[in-house]
Amino acid sequence: MTTALRNRFDGRVAFVTGAARGQGRSHALALAAEGADIIAVDVCEQIASQKFDMATEEDLPETAAQVEQLDRRIVARKADVRDGAALKAALDDGVAELGRLDVVCANAGMFVMNNAVDFTEQEWQDTVDVDLTGVWNTCRLAVPHMRAHGEGGAIVITSSVCGPRKPHDRARPALPRGRPRPPSYGPP
Repeated sequence: MTTALRNRFDGRVAFVTGAARGQGRSHALALAAEGADIIAVDVCEQIASQKFDMATEEDLPETAAQVEQLDRRIVARKADVRDGAALKAALDDGVAELGRLDVVCANAGMFVMNNAVDFTEQEWQDTVDVDLTGVWNTCRLAVPHMRAHGEGGAIVITSSVCGPRKPHDRARPALPRGRPRPPSYGPP
């Protein structure tokens, strides 16, 4: 990696949801490798309607250790994006410790591999709660911190293969993360 890329986020702080493993961990590590300090959150428990294994309590400290190996600072907290108060507390702690917020990676998400007609009501509700309400919570809580330093920032919302491609038998494209758009935030 060139020096320019390694230093692209020097002095910046990134907030990554779903950061305990998988894509979220890879986003946190990539941002840290390019100089960002990280605020990392994850629910770190299984959501009953989710069929694949989700992150555990052991996964988030591993993400933190890997970020620290890159000589970056990290504030890692267990928080559920569906719970605005818990998410706010985690984000506020991170900003208080790291000093600012510049980048948001709203990555936490659900994926239910069912045909559209086979979704249970609970699968549907959990998916909407994580993929829509969770993204909304992440963005609405982060924007005031990004405005505070007067330099703006960037919001990245992780989507799905179902965003650009719409499998004919999946309910997923009808859900919010099928093709989300970052909220616009101009001057207060």
